[in-house]
Amino acid sequence: MRGVTYLADKKALSDYEVDIPRVAELLADEESLKTFFDDLTPGYQREWARYIYGAKAEATKKRHIADMRKILAAGYKSKRGYGQRAK
Repeated sequence: MRGVTYLADKKALSDYEVDIPRVAELLADEESLKTFFDDLTPGYQREWARYIYGAKAEATKKRHIADMRKILAAGYKSKRGYGQRAK
């Protein structure tokens, strides 16, 4: 059904714990970003893992990775914090 989300399709945030090392690998080419990510609390790290690996389409994952890199480079811990910054 279009527009209907089934709870069984959703993974809990804690389920993304296993993806945290994969996110860190995505940042390995830029030491400052990797260090910033490594210093985040596990909760923020899980949020980034869900943001990237919760996307189904490969194009969406690539866009989310680019977003993450931009947001972390700006010094924000989360997409939510970046979105709420003073304009």
